[in-house]
Amino acid sequence: MIKKDILAAAEQESGGLVDEIGELKEILREVSKKLTRIEAQVKRGVLSAGSKKSQLSTAADVNKPANLSTENVLEVYEELRLQAKNGHELEVRQKLSAMSANDLNLMCCELGMPPSSKNPSRKKMFELIIGRIKQSLMLSRHIDRQTL
Repeated sequence: MIKKDILAAAEQESGGLVDEIGELKEILREVSKKLTRIEAQVKRGVLSAGSKKSQLSTAADVNKPANLSTENVLEVYEELRLQAKNGHELEVRQKLSAMSANDLNLMCCELGMPPSSKNPSRKKMFELIIGRIKQSLMLSRHIDRQTL
């Protein structure tokens, strides 16, 4: 009789635990649904705000005509390179960031860095030009360009 009582108590206890586990699973499902809903709302809000910002910046760039001609590009590059050589890299970055996307694209092409895609990003072109300036400075550190 004692074994039957022990088994009955164990079954009741395990049945109670199974019920508690079921309740906890239901609570977790509800929490998961609410988190998913909140996450979706946040993503929609961020995407709509981000798309408005990107539309404004691209629209501004498209409307800007190219200020540089193909002849002026190398002069501007040499000017930027000399400023970087004199330690004014911040000014170089500011001037490049003030340029239109068309000017940056033209500069990339004239410096022999064709864009990797049809519409490269400003950041990518900016980094390519900065990289080319740094490369030029490293290569010409001990060479006098005037004698060449």
